[in-house]
Amino acid sequence: MSLLFLLLFNFVLAQEAHSAACCGGGFASPTVIAGDQASQLTLSYSYNSIAIDNVDSSGYWRTWDTHQSVQSYRLEGATILSDQLQAGIAIPIINRSRLNQSFSGLGDVSATLGYEYLPDWDYNPIRPKGIGFLQLTLPTGFSKYESEQGGLDSRGNGFFAIGLGTLLTKSYKSIDGFISLEAHRSFSKSVNTSMVTGKIEPGFGGNIGIGSGYSLKDWRLGGAITWTVEQPVNIVQASNTIAGAVERYATAALTVSLMTSDEWAETLSYTDQTWFGSPLNTSLGRGVALQVQRRWLR
Repeated sequence: MSLLFLLLFNFVLAQEAHSAACCGGGFASPTVIAGDQASQLTLSYSYNSIAIDNVDSSGYWRTWDTHQSVQSYRLEGATILSDQLQAGIAIPIINRSRLNQSFSGLGDVSATLGYEYLPDWDYNPIRPKGIGFLQLTLPTGFSKYESEQGGLDSRGNGFFAIGLGTLLTKSYKSIDGFISLEAHRSFSKSVNTSMVTGKIEPGFGGNIGIGSGYSLKDWRLGGAITWTVEQPVNIVQASNTIAGAVERYATAALTVSLMTSDEWAETLSYTDQTWFGSPLNTSLGRGVALQVQRRWLR
């Protein structure tokens, strides 16, 4: 079962990395339990830096002289409510900086309700284990549309959002793999700043992720890629409407995981949004992350 646990670790880090192009602020990763533990507590730290400052609607990549960097601290907890039902919560703290300017604060808090609709009690050699989840994201972060600092003080999407998704996992001897699917709907909000006075109207978004890994005793080497797309965000003001554009990017992740005991595990990852996909209307980042998890077994 440790193999499945390290597989999930890879999944969470890959999802956390894709949760934003431009280094922070997208739909948060789900907090789910896929192993035999009764509950878990996870602390992660990530450092991301802008590599490509702008990819426009035509797909042209542009880079400026100075770049933003983002440090994220994320505390997650999840617990089993019954044999197949679970709940989790994630609380991020975001620090965004450029040159001598820096802004910190609470990001978008998310809560997850998961259900294991494909249990693997009989260790079927073909059928995967499947967990479905419903996720609620609260606009506790500061969105770029509310920013007075050119987005530097942004700490999240800043929208109330609801998402549905599934995680399918399978392991065979020392090899494992996963597929994740997720779709969400963000809801409009009113904004009153020196730049924007009106209503911000987002739409639907989603992502597809795949990954695999190889385990050797307590170690696991893994890789994953996640494709993300977001519908345009329109700005509706009294005098005019500013139409947004589709945002699209892909995030690659390479991970090394170690289970130091049945209760503790650590994962180090590298993520890069410049390797794959045909990005549009976004910036692209590279980053590293360290995750430590404490588990309580059933």
